[in-house]
Amino acid sequence: MSVKKRLVINFTGYEGLHPDAVRGRYINSSNDFNKLWNAKTHAGPMVPEGPDIAAMHIQTNGENWSTETEFCQYGTADIFDAYSARNVTTRFATGLMAFLDILLSGTFYRYMRTSWRFCLFFMWPFALACLITLVLLGIGLSPVWADFNSWHMLWSIPLALVVCRVLIRWPGEKIFFSYLLDDWAAASDRIHGRSIELTRRRRDFADHLIRKLQTNDADEVLIISHSLGTVPAVEAIADVWRAQPKLLENKPVSLVAAGSCLLMIALHPRAVSLKEDIRVVMQETPVFWAEFQAISDIIHFYKSNPASALGIKPKVAPTIRRIRFKNVHKPARYARAKKNFFKMHLLFLKGAQIRNTYDMGMFVQGPFMFAELMTEYDGEPAPLDAGGRIAR
Repeated sequence: MSVKKRLVINFTGYEGLHPDAVRGRYINSSNDFNKLWNAKTHAGPMVPEGPDIAAMHIQTNGENWSTETEFCQYGTADIFDAYSARNVTTRFATGLMAFLDILLSGTFYRYMRTSWRFCLFFMWPFALACLITLVLLGIGLSPVWADFNSWHMLWSIPLALVVCRVLIRWPGEKIFFSYLLDDWAAASDRIHGRSIELTRRRRDFADHLIRKLQTNDADEVLIISHSLGTVPAVEAIADVWRAQPKLLENKPVSLVAAGSCLLMIALHPRAVSLKEDIRVVMQETPVFWAEFQAISDIIHFYKSNPASALGIKPKVAPTIRRIRFKNVHKPARYARAKKNFFKMHLLFLKGAQIRNTYDMGMFVQGPFMFAELMTEYDGEPAPLDAGGRIAR
């Protein structure tokens, strides 16, 4: 079935990207799509429609097809800006507490059992945090350990603080140390329900999604989530189902979870509400759930199945596709990403440069139903010919 109109709801993860920045990133992806499939795209401006919610219209014309996409960005960059604006001591302390919570709650064991690669991502910032803590204690208490007069701590403690501040800035900033501590602090706040702002934003997302589903006449609805964005995406779908289930039954709705970090929170024993939301989406709604995972990205749960990991028996099993970025992107881009694990994680969002089964541009602005691409053309590129035409 050829898609004439599509509604895309895009949930970003823990990023400081506001709607205009997300638009810029998607335009780059769209340019890759145009080159790959001989298409032309016009994208309008991002128009604010709520707190960190905005929408733009994308018109794409191929050789013998055209698709109109309403692209809605659902973000929390403004909330995450507040995390990064905190002082160094607070950021360090809350991140370290989140680390201890993951360990003491047994969640780290569940990470290890589900996807050991994610444990590498989890451990290294906290290994640096523990090192900095030991340096602080070592230098600060060195007069006591050396049997000097305790008055010597008047210089040892300030020196310890200065050294630790330097370590936080370098190599800390080079390897996104404070950013990752904020990421885990925010995740901990989600788990324990400590953030009023995130709770309020959840209501905003659900209310806006309901209005969009009521007023949009799209042929299909595509809910895209990247990384930790899968958490609010699942929450929004569950909230819509509880409020007005018919809205999810009136037209095809698909969830595209790319490099999902859903289990980062859902595996915690206190994440009862999120687990129930996942159960609702999997067992009650008709939403087509698809996961994309890549072995070269450690910032997600590679080789996981969210249903089996959480002990949920879904109505329809999630479609899980494991991809290779080197089959999606050209060697130069892939080589650059290999030098930085964040860039590797973001390859899920960049436009495909090689025709293959994973193509974010095709999902967003192409002429085919997403579920059709995942089922009828499983493992194959979209059925357009060399000139980008739909074969009749």
